Amino acid sequence: FSIYIIVGSTLAIRNNSLFRLFGYSYAVVPTSSMEGDNPDSLNAGDAVIIYNTPYEDLVIGDVIVYRSEDDNRMIIHRIVDETAEGFITKGDNNASIDSQVIKKDSYQGKYVSHFTFFGIGLWLSDFRIILLGSVSVLLLLTTLYQVFKIIWQYKKAKLEKAMDKFKKEVEDQDYEG
Repeated sequence: FSIYIIVGSTLAIRNNSLFRLFGYSYAVVPTSSMEGDNPDSLNAGDAVIIYNTPYEDLVIGDVIVYRSEDDNRMIIHRIVDETAEGFITKGDNNASIDSQVIKKDSYQGKYVSHFTFFGIGLWLSDFRIILLGSVSVLLLLTTLYQVFKIIWQYKKAKLEKAMDKFKKEVEDQDYEG
């Protein structure tokens, strides 16, 4: 399971995509474009939880994450209209709608929740690789500890067996002598 998380997260970072675990993923709001008065408006630095809601279930008012066609970035904005080509989005704090029509192939997921904890989201987005590296090192150290523990137990058992054999030989010599 841990290997799945490490490999999946690494591939997601490398491919600039969302890592999904049981249909959920996380992202960080990088700008103030979603600040506003709506209950689900978001501040820069908020960490958001995204669910892989089917594209067909989206409605006007939903906050979604999509991949920008211009620069391949992830964008989180609100659906404000629907056309035959797809959804029209806009940031709550933006004056105009987004130029990209959101089609199924650029849609990444629907916002379901967020948390703000002293801007930790911005820290996480800046240090995702460091965070992933830290988890990887921790898992490696745990694995090494377990390997050394198994080796130590094996050597201890082997030594105890040799000691028992030696004691038996000494006892046998005492009886003979």
